[in-house]
Amino acid sequence: MRLRAQLLQAILLTVVVSVIIGPSSTWLHARSPDQKATNAPQRVTLSPEYAPGQVIRYQLQSTTTTDTHRGGAIRDPQGPTKMTLVWNAITRLEVLAVGRNPQGLPDGTVRLRSTYEKSDATASSVSYDPNADGTEAKYRALKGKSFEFSVNAAGVVSDIVGFEGGSGPGSAVDAVRRSLNQFSWDVNCAKCGIVIGQSWGTDAPVPDAPISGLMWRSRSNYERNEPCQLAATPSSSVSVNGETCAVILTKLTLVVARPGKDVTPENYRKMGLSTAGTWTGEGDTLSYVSISSGRLVSGTQSSSEQMDFTVTHDTGDRMTYKGSVQSHSQLALLPPTP
Repeated sequence: MRLRAQLLQAILLTVVVSVIIGPSSTWLHARSPDQKATNAPQRVTLSPEYAPGQVIRYQLQSTTTTDTHRGGAIRDPQGPTKMTLVWNAITRLEVLAVGRNPQGLPDGTVRLRSTYEKSDATASSVSYDPNADGTEAKYRALKGKSFEFSVNAAGVVSDIVGFEGGSGPGSAVDAVRRSLNQFSWDVNCAKCGIVIGQSWGTDAPVPDAPISGLMWRSRSNYERNEPCQLAATPSSSVSVNGETCAVILTKLTLVVARPGKDVTPENYRKMGLSTAGTWTGEGDTLSYVSISSGRLVSGTQSSSEQMDFTVTHDTGDRMTYKGSVQSHSQLALLPPTP
């Protein structure tokens, strides 16, 4: 398993996910009748609006620790490997086009270009790791790189252009798409409006995982309103922009849709492989979304994953994989450039 390569794609695109999509729901938890008083909180919509040529910049700080061990037919000559990666980046989002319906009104689709204006990384390991320098170089090489993608009204990402490699399962483009969809919000609930105290949730499958039926279960709650905070920069000490933000707390849990069943995915079975074991995870995200613009202003995310599974070939060859990933990231909107 190329855990670090997959993790790299996930982290790189998390910054874009939170920028472009607002909260939504597969299900909603409504208030009880006695809560619907005449002074009920105002319902707000958090659907972002964009115009061609608009530029938005975000600052990202991320720390990720991976601890992995492989054995069996494919062995890890270095033994257990533990690496901590600290990544600092600034990404520039440019709105290329906004879709319109036959009546000429925005239909919720948008075409975006993401460019990394800054990308610095430091990788450290408890033991010698020949991959550390290469990992740092991959992140630093992102500076100046761009890619384009589209997002429809339901928050689905498509037409990713700018990543090298094919578009089939396991490719960089496929990993990007899956990462975006995994961490993104739907926008349906945001468009219908939400009130403080309202909860909603979604279940998003994890395709191509070695454990079938894996899905990220997302449960969000509109906690309260607070003043929005912009990221501080060396050229600006003013962090409050005068806007009010909705504070959204999201809990994430990695679950198996059919516990107790054979967990071998069909695409593995076709290759003469069978899998067994577990893959669990959990996390939380605290997001501040501008009530006036529907745009993400800041967000903090922490998550952990644990993997312990085997992959066995019909010939009897077996690979074991044990690992964990701990991550923490902060994303903040930068003040407009002069």
